[in-house]
Amino acid sequence: MGVNTKLMSIVFNLEDPLLTREYPSDIVLFRTFTTLQTNTPIWTPGAGKSIYLTALQVSAPAPLVVQLNRGSNDTFMSIALTTTLATYGLSFPSPIEFNPDEVISVTTGSAGTVNITLLGYEL
Repeated sequence: MGVNTKLMSIVFNLEDPLLTREYPSDIVLFRTFTTLQTNTPIWTPGAGKSIYLTALQVSAPAPLVVQLNRGSNDTFMSIALTTTLATYGLSFPSPIEFNPDEVISVTTGSAGTVNITLLGYEL
């Protein structure tokens, strides 16, 4: 072996576990709203299927609050964009699993342009 080559004898470090996902995030939903939204559906799964949300991104040119709701309009994520041209993104180490036929909807705190991207899959 050369001087710059090292043998890697430890593949997994128990202090820093390897996170894997069973299924790919093959669904990418992108929506843009310009008016006040109240429990507007943004992801409706296929009949009898569940949504598995793996990541999301929200952006807006002006400050506003975005709430993501599940099925019965219970808020599961509230995002406050507090500056001009703010963007918030989050990738979950384990997917958020929704109940079968449960819809994801959005509520905005004020009128204004907001861009929402959801990534995940359905089973």
